[in-house]
Amino acid sequence: MNPYVLAIPVLAIGLQDSASACISPAIASICATYPEIPVSIVQLLVTLPSIACCIVSILYGWLSVRVNPRTLVIGGLVLFVVGGMAPMFLTSFEAILACRVVLGMGAGLTLPACDSIIPRLYKGRLRENMMGWNMTVGAIGCTVMIFIGGQFAVQDWHLSFLGYGVGLISLALVLLLLPRIPMVKDDKGGKPTLSVVMSGIKWLAWAEIAVYFIGNMFATLVTSNLSLYVEGTGIGTAADTGLALSIQMIGAAFGAFFYGWLKQRLRYFVIPASWLLMAAGFFAVSHAGSLLGVYAGMVVAGMGVGIVWPAYCIRITELCKPASQAMAIAAAGALQGFGNFFNPIVGAWCVALLGIGYGADLIVVSAVALTAIGVLVLAASIALRRRVRVGG
Repeated sequence: MNPYVLAIPVLAIGLQDSASACISPAIASICATYPEIPVSIVQLLVTLPSIACCIVSILYGWLSVRVNPRTLVIGGLVLFVVGGMAPMFLTSFEAILACRVVLGMGAGLTLPACDSIIPRLYKGRLRENMMGWNMTVGAIGCTVMIFIGGQFAVQDWHLSFLGYGVGLISLALVLLLLPRIPMVKDDKGGKPTLSVVMSGIKWLAWAEIAVYFIGNMFATLVTSNLSLYVEGTGIGTAADTGLALSIQMIGAAFGAFFYGWLKQRLRYFVIPASWLLMAAGFFAVSHAGSLLGVYAGMVVAGMGVGIVWPAYCIRITELCKPASQAMAIAAAGALQGFGNFFNPIVGAWCVALLGIGYGADLIVVSAVALTAIGVLVLAASIALRRRVRVGG
C-alpha cells in the first residue's frame, strides 16, 4: 500500500488522544443532576478513564506480540465508542461510571497502538514525520472533543458524550484501509515470551522513560495550577484559562507537525530543546501580567509538549529490540498517565517542602525543574555526540 494512503488509518487511530476531554466542561452540570453524590466522586468521571487506560496500556505491550495489532486496535475503538457514547442514554450514575472504565480500556488499546505501529511500518525520515503528525492529529482530536463537549453541555450534559463519536470515524477508516500488521517474531521465529519482551528493553531505555515520566509530571503541574494563577491574580476568568489550555494544544499540534523537520536539523538535541522550550514558555506564563502574556507563554510551552512525546517514542524504540518496542512505549504512556493522575500530590509536596503557594509559585517550580532536566539531557546529548564522533 502507498505509505501516504496507509497513513490515513494509522493517524486516525490517534484521534482519540484524550479519554476525558469531552465531558470536562460538563462536570458542574452533572454535579447538579446528582446532588447526593460528592463532587469528588463525580470527578472520577474524568480521572477514572485515565487509570483504566494506564493499566490496559501495559497489557497492550504484551498482547501486541501475541495478537495482531490491527485486531487490538479494532477492539479498542469498539470499546472506546461504546464506553464513550453509551452514557448519552443512561441515567444511573453507577452505570455511567462503569462506561467510563470501558472507555479507558479502549483508549488503553488505541493510544499505544499508533505509537508502536508507526516504527514497524515506516523507516527513516518518514517515520519521524509520522510520529510528529500522529501527535498533531491527537491534539486536533482532543481540541475537537473538548469543543463538542462544551457546546452540547450547555443544552444537556448527556449530549456532551456525543464527542466520542469521533471514534466511529477512526473505526471506519481502520476497517476499510488498515491491513494486518506484520507480527514480530523472536530469534526462533515464534511468538516472543514475556521474558524475551522485557529483556529486550535496555536499561538506557528505562532511564529515558524515567526522565520523561518526571518531566511530564512537572509539566502537568501547570495545567492544574493555571486557573488558580489566572483567576487568583485577577487577570482572567475560568473561560480564559480554558482558552489558554486550548491554545497550548494548538502550539502542541504545531510543534508536533514540524517534529520530523526539527529532528533532521537538531538530531541529538531535539529532546533537550523540547524541555527547554516548555520551561521558557512556563517562565513566561508565571511572569505574565496579562492574558496576552499567558497565551504567548502557553503557545511556546505547547510547542515543546508537541515535540517531546514523538521524540521520546523514537528514542525509546531505538534502544529496544523490535519485540520490546510496543511494551516500552506502552510503559512510557502508562507512566505518563499515572503522573498526570498523581501530580496534585507532587504539587502538595512542593508547597509543603518549599514553603510556597499554589498557582504562580508552582508554575515557577515547574519551569525550574524542566530547565534542570533540559540542561542535564543536553549534557548527556553532547557526551553521546562526542562518543559517536570518536567511534566514527
